[in-house]
Order: sequence, then structure tokens, then C-alpha cells
Amino acid sequence: MVLLSPGEAKGRIDAALRATMGAVSPPLSYAGADVDLYRRSDHWDHESSLETNVTGIVRVRTVVSRAKLPLLMEQVTPAWRALGSPNVVRADNSAKYPRLLGAGTVGGETSLAVNAVGSEDSSSSYTVTFEAEVFGVLYQPARAYAPMSPLGRTPHDAAGYVVVDPVDDPYWSH
Repeated sequence: MVLLSPGEAKGRIDAALRATMGAVSPPLSYAGADVDLYRRSDHWDHESSLETNVTGIVRVRTVVSRAKLPLLMEQVTPAWRALGSPNVVRADNSAKYPRLLGAGTVGGETSLAVNAVGSEDSSSSYTVTFEAEVFGVLYQPARAYAPMSPLGRTPHDAAGYVVVDPVDDPYWSH
């Protein structure tokens, strides 16, 4: 199996996230982007696996109302279809955690997701992330993906928690 280079994975993720963000109108405010690595388990003979899944995560600062979340997902759907995702599926497991899922083929298979998490005090608004995941990447430490495009890194506090600073938008938040 030929593994992708970190640069190839970063290019695919960048293209998918840019297409997703570009599809949303009016534009949202973003906190930044992060990268998440999942290194495959060692082989049966205890040799280290060099295969990694790489996920780019864009954190949206704009608070999205329950009424506007379906519209956000509708706007993203054609962009993902243009990336080669014939099946874009809404996975509304609950009102608190609705998701939109797709699999694009921008330069190769790329898993796509819009994840929404309901606020703790009510499910009338959501915090949203856009994710693009590429499989079969040659392992490199997370620093090989910095800065994670298309945005700078999401700020974290001293304890390592994400700092999003929610934005109330006259269109998306109400």
C-alpha cells in the first residue's frame, strides 16, 4: 500500500475545508483550525504502523440557531457534491448532536463532516465544526501539519481547552 505524504493530505484537507467554508453565505466567523492524528495500531508482528488518518477541524465562532442549521447544511451539500461526494447524508441522531456527512474525492477519498453540538442550557443553538479526514497517510508528528490551513491554529487556554469566543450573528444566530 502506498501511503500519502503529509503534504498531499494537507492539500486535500485544505481544498475540502475551503470549499465547505466558501459555500456558506453569509460567511461565518471562525476561531481557527486544528489537526487530529489517529495512528493505526501496530501490526500483528508488533512492527510499528506508519499509517495515519489525518483530520482537519475548522471551529466556527458563529453561534448557529436551531432554525438555521438545516440551511447551513443545505448550503454545504452542493459544495461537497462538487468535490465528488454523491451521497451527503444528514445524521440527526438527536436534537443535541445533528451531523452532515459526506465522502469527497478531491484528489482521493476524503471524509467530510459538519458537526453541531447543542448548547448546555438549551438545544436552540449550536456550536459547529467542519471536518475533513484523509486516510492512509504516512505518519508524521502533528507539527508537520502546522500551520493547519486554511486558518491559523485554534487558540487554546493554559489547560488545553479550545477558546472559541462565540459570535452572535444577526442572520445565523437567530
